[in-house]
Amino acid sequence: MSIGIGDNVTGSFGYAKDNLWGKFGNWLILAILTIIPIVNWIAIGTYIKVLRGEEPKLENIGKSFVDGLLAIIICIIYMLIPAIIAIILGVGGGLAAGLSGSQAVAGGVGIGIFILCLILFLLFSLLMIPAIVNFARGGFGAAFSFGTIFGMISKVGWLKYILAIIVIWIIFAIISLLGAIPFIGWLIMIILAPFLAIWSFKYFANLFE
Repeated sequence: MSIGIGDNVTGSFGYAKDNLWGKFGNWLILAILTIIPIVNWIAIGTYIKVLRGEEPKLENIGKSFVDGLLAIIICIIYMLIPAIIAIILGVGGGLAAGLSGSQAVAGGVGIGIFILCLILFLLFSLLMIPAIVNFARGGFGAAFSFGTIFGMISKVGWLKYILAIIVIWIIFAIISLLGAIPFIGWLIMIILAPFLAIWSFKYFANLFE
């Protein structure tokens, strides 16, 4: 059984603190890399190290760059799949509604397709996190090993997994309010970006341990 949510929040926070506090050079470079397009793949690849139990150090930059790129590709694919299905359903539903000639039927079909597409996007969003974890530990193909991915979630428990996402999302949403501080909010968030990334990556690494 995976670690409790509360213990995970504090434990992963402590992990981020231990790996960044006092290592300000590494922290500053990661913060800069994180906000630069394409170059930020190096930062993403560095954070991915956390998922496989490695320290988030700026080493083997070439591998980190590739890992970051592959992680982005995986996320795009996971969002493309429900998008393509949604397009197919939309076209099919539109044809069915048009053939029926009924506005009521058309409206019902439209609402039904919208709900189904929303469910698909939510499902693939939920699958994407353990897919990235599995990728970090088993390579690119492991990100699409759906049997393993569903097994990872089932081991945690769907309810606990969803609750864990909600908890960390609320915490980060509260922290993001710092960005609203006049003049310096944006700078605070840039500085905090590596800390929040390592915290969240360790959080999900622990969850799917």
